[in-house]
Amino acid sequence: MANARGQPVVVVENAARAFGAREVLSGITLTVSAGELVGIVGPNGGGKSTLLLLMAGLLRPSSGRVTVLGIDAYALSLTAAGSVGLVTARPGLYPLLTGWENLHHFGGLFGLSPAEVEAKAEPLARTLELTPSSLATRAGQLSTGMQQKLSLIRALLLSPKLLLLDEPTANLDPLAARALTAEVRRRVNDGLACALVTHDLPGAEAVCDRVLLLDRSVKRELTFSDHRAPLSGPTLKAWQELLR
Repeated sequence: MANARGQPVVVVENAARAFGAREVLSGITLTVSAGELVGIVGPNGGGKSTLLLLMAGLLRPSSGRVTVLGIDAYALSLTAAGSVGLVTARPGLYPLLTGWENLHHFGGLFGLSPAEVEAKAEPLARTLELTPSSLATRAGQLSTGMQQKLSLIRALLLSPKLLLLDEPTANLDPLAARALTAEVRRRVNDGLACALVTHDLPGAEAVCDRVLLLDRSVKRELTFSDHRAPLSGPTLKAWQELLR
């Protein structure tokens, strides 16, 4: 069942994260709701990927709170991990298994039969132009872009309520990147909540409902009323100031 549009899915409340004496995130407060795609943009080392890992429940905040569907994110990752789909910059596939074997293995961990995995994966594979021969190839022999597509399919197999994407189009050609973002946007329109880390500034403005400019803390939030509006004026200046 799709989430009710506008219902908060992930809530971050005054969260901080440190690694030893080095504070990576401080005072982060944000909500991503059902039917919303939120972009996260900032300089290297600004804490973007760490924030996604907090929302995925793979890291705990040093202080503050992160909840998904009203449950502590870390606790949820231990009891209902399928509620959150995560695609990291590294696809994290088993290189000696074929694409199908990777998907069957992951789906099987959550009780899906091979037939159920294939029924869910085949339409998405066609949309992303991941061919049958690619799915029958060992993952380690696929291009990085194809591995990223396979990783997205894996993340969507369980129809998660929250999708977290870390530079998902970084290794894709323009047409493949467009197909991937269009599929993500379609699912967001159907009620999925999504947070997207990206360095593609025009792409973020084109597809996201709002974008957070992040450098250890949220420096600014940009909301776009027209997804087709080009970067210009104050918006462009804000990007440049943060990324300088």
